[in-house]
Amino acid sequence: MRIKDLLTTHTVDNKSSKTTSKNFESGSSFAVSLNNKQSDMDCYAQGITVLRSDIETAGDNLEKDPNLENFKKFRELLSQMAKLISTEAYRLEKIGGTPQNPRYFEIIRIINSEADHLYKLVLNEQRNRMAIVEKVIGIKGLVVNLIT
Repeated sequence: MRIKDLLTTHTVDNKSSKTTSKNFESGSSFAVSLNNKQSDMDCYAQGITVLRSDIETAGDNLEKDPNLENFKKFRELLSQMAKLISTEAYRLEKIGGTPQNPRYFEIIRIINSEADHLYKLVLNEQRNRMAIVEKVIGIKGLVVNLIT
């Protein structure tokens, strides 16, 4: 018995390219999911740019008027950006963990290098302002300790 006798290759040859293009035009599941991913990425990029501009304005407000409200807003915006970028830019993988050896190792991989670079850039730009926030929080902790 030959392998060619078992295979029915004539069914593969009978398919026409018209049906595949018709499925793509009519909204196949791949095209729909591709469009959804593209719109999600556009929303993600737009959200990061808006968040970055909000961080810059909050930092400027913090330098002009260093009150508690501006400190909280600046810290909140930085934490939002860190959460947003860390969910999309990095992947955490656990390796190991057998019953005989329960230790495991975690590997952090960079998925989106552009988002990682943007995050590092924003942190470098805002480093002085973050130092100010850290000092004020330290002073606030001292005041709380003196009161109690």
